[in-house]
Amino acid sequence: MGNTITFTDIYEKHEKPIYNYVLRMVRDQEAAKDLTQDIFIKVYHKLNSFKGDAQLSSWLYRIATNSYVDYLRTKGYRQSVVTDPFEDNEDKDTDNTIVEKVLSIEDQFVKSNMNACIKGFLDNLPEDYRAVIVLHDLQGFKNREIADILNCSLGTVKIRLHRARKKFRGVLASNCDFYRNSDSMLSCDRKGN
Repeated sequence: MGNTITFTDIYEKHEKPIYNYVLRMVRDQEAAKDLTQDIFIKVYHKLNSFKGDAQLSSWLYRIATNSYVDYLRTKGYRQSVVTDPFEDNEDKDTDNTIVEKVLSIEDQFVKSNMNACIKGFLDNLPEDYRAVIVLHDLQGFKNREIADILNCSLGTVKIRLHRARKKFRGVLASNCDFYRNSDSMLSCDRKGN
């Protein structure tokens, strides 16, 4: 039992990343909190069945993804928008002086606007495409791990990721003008504004 992992260990290490993943998918903070709680209740009940065939994180994200799919099937599902799902939802220090020194107010405004713009287009991708982009590009999972999480083949993940990126680039190119500001910071403006 020396290497036995406890539910508490799993929860402490994985609760925030799972919450952030769910938040990016459901786009509603309260729903994400509730769904994350449901996910960890399932993890608690299924922990004895985890045999280590897959990585623990892949197993957790599969439970999270299946819970998300179940959530979509419920009558309580409704789309809503959160202010910024790309924001790291870690507990923030009460002293923000370091952050304020790093980013000027203008830089923070540009970053916030760009995140909101890109997030809006990501939210409109089909669920399958959004899931692979969130898992790969935002959560940092490898294709094999994503295949385990989504319970599909490696080829399917590669195809979805390729198509999702192509569609996302096309949507961004047709709706946004990207440029570098005077500080060489990448910025964007919506076309037609």
